[in-house]
Amino acid sequence: MIRRLMMGVLACWLAGGPAMAQDDAKPTDAAPQNSVKLVKLFVELPAGTPYISLRTAFCNTTLSNKTWTAGRVAQQISPFLPPFQTELESAGYKVAGPSDSNVFDDQAGAADLEVAAIVTDEHINSCVLDTDWIFKGWHKGDANGTGKLAITWQIYSRLTKQVVANINTSGTSRIETPVAGGVQKLVMEAFTQNVRGLAQSDDFRAAVSAPKPTTAGFQMPGQQSKILLAGSLKAGKRKIADAAGSVVTILTGSGSGSGFLVSSDGYILTDAHVVGDDKDVRVRWPDGLETLATVERSIKNRDVAILKTNPRDRAPLALRRGPVTPGARVYAIGSPAGKKFEGTVSSGVISADRTMDGMRYIQSDVMVSHGSSGGPLLNENGEVIGLTDLGFQNDGPAGLNWFTPIGDAMDFLALEQK
Repeated sequence: MIRRLMMGVLACWLAGGPAMAQDDAKPTDAAPQNSVKLVKLFVELPAGTPYISLRTAFCNTTLSNKTWTAGRVAQQISPFLPPFQTELESAGYKVAGPSDSNVFDDQAGAADLEVAAIVTDEHINSCVLDTDWIFKGWHKGDANGTGKLAITWQIYSRLTKQVVANINTSGTSRIETPVAGGVQKLVMEAFTQNVRGLAQSDDFRAAVSAPKPTTAGFQMPGQQSKILLAGSLKAGKRKIADAAGSVVTILTGSGSGSGFLVSSDGYILTDAHVVGDDKDVRVRWPDGLETLATVERSIKNRDVAILKTNPRDRAPLALRRGPVTPGARVYAIGSPAGKKFEGTVSSGVISADRTMDGMRYIQSDVMVSHGSSGGPLLNENGEVIGLTDLGFQNDGPAGLNWFTPIGDAMDFLALEQK
């Protein structure tokens, strides 16, 4: 079911309408720009991935092959800070300096937004000289070759304590003539190419150019243990019709709502008001089969809940955190009027990005009704950007509906993609 937004809230919002419209009319460039800083670098490759191949003797003899065996491993970031700063500053961004520039101040060098880089793919192929080539000016240990890195960047707001964007980039490198430190240079050049991709990302520019947040009236997520969403990072883009196969109808003792699969091991995301105070509910899949689900966590003030059930070998939907773009096409999937109309797809556009009562919402004209609450709001790539939450019925303007941003839902429930 969809919670009805109180008319008093609407009246307050409309009363502030002209002033808000005037502020929104300011050019984007006039908004204060947030500073950024690279604070963490990890490598997280699939187990068994060959990531470094070194050969010698005219590239005919294997010198070393390295295969990734660990999970996520933190790396020393100091070698990567100079290219990160150089590339972003050349693109017009503000980059905070090293935190150790002032040993008496822990906040020296602090930035508005912190950046973590997670290397998800790495392939370095290099030929290393096993002898000096004096007439060429080459020396033993010099190397050439090719490199490739793929990076997932997480942009984190220190003030709101939330990840505001996830951005994927890739970059390559090539060294034709053997040089000293060639293997390291292949890695650094591929990393630099990734930074350039980050600088060109619309999502990154939107996050950095957003007005500086304020904590006044802003409700923060609570501190709680993490719930890991297995298979979430591997979930890819899907056609809207295919995405409907991972959307369920949730049946409770007092009514019904919607939800969607967010992990390969059976976690389902929905609204807190859908499950109410129930500890166990029934989940109906698109093929008509039902499974029992346990309410693992419910956050009523953000109106989000996470359930656990048998996923029946179905694939989770991809989750797309970050800023939204007004005018972008979106799709809602849910079960209006319960299982009779389960899997109903409706479309519309993003109308605005709102904050009401200290909570963020995506405003859209996509049509939803009773029973759609907790269902996903998808972009054109079939990625979840929000959950159906609030809507007007007979006493408000048509097509005025609100959706909880997926990033906020994940943060309040302490969900982490895996």
